[in-house]
Amino acid sequence: MAAPRPRPHDDGARLSRRPGDPRPAGAAPAADAAGAVLRALVGAVDRVRPSPRPLHPRGVVRRGTLLVDDAGAPGARELGAPLVVPAVARVSRAAGLPAPLPDVFGVAVRWEVGGRTHDLLLSGTGLGRLSRFVLVPRTRPLAGPHGTLMPFLDARGRPLLVAAVPSPGAPRGGGVDLVLLSARPGGPWHRLGRLVCPARPGDGDDPDLRFDPVLHVPGDLRVPGWAARLRLPSYRRARA
Repeated sequence: MAAPRPRPHDDGARLSRRPGDPRPAGAAPAADAAGAVLRALVGAVDRVRPSPRPLHPRGVVRRGTLLVDDAGAPGARELGAPLVVPAVARVSRAAGLPAPLPDVFGVAVRWEVGGRTHDLLLSGTGLGRLSRFVLVPRTRPLAGPHGTLMPFLDARGRPLLVAAVPSPGAPRGGGVDLVLLSARPGGPWHRLGRLVCPARPGDGDDPDLRFDPVLHVPGDLRVPGWAARLRLPSYRRARA
């Protein structure tokens, strides 16, 4: 399957603007300030190490299948359960440090439904009530949990997180075989589905593949306004 190419970005992404959305007072100015800091950090990295990708500069792209089959899990309905679609996954090191140095590994996933692109970005985290919001460096890719860090909102405006853990008995060899999970912040994890992208001869990176879960929000989920304000500046700086 050929890797789906990004469509032109649409700044009319499904950001949360409902009056009832859970947003702390003063969140917008704070998110704007934090977003500016992240943008500056991305720019600093780009100046020190010029690259088409300031973060996650090198990776490997795998192709396979995304399955969302547990309709009772938080966010499953918004993701289209039951859903079985071709998917592309890119596994990379955030800072691009050489092995065996530890780094924060990322798994970016893309699929298309009805002509629309859907992106999901996962980074190495824990699964605990607090550690699900903390980045965790590791020495090997896919050696532990990965999560979205920031929540999405479901159709009723309730926050939820998505995570992935290695499938039990997954064969080694560089392929992607992950069980997808979802949870409310601080709540228990529920099985959501599975992502299987086997390693194949000739797999490599794709310099034209760019992911953006704010402008390509997965499924019918929405991005809280404060989260979009925080992330969009650094995404735009990285694309530039």
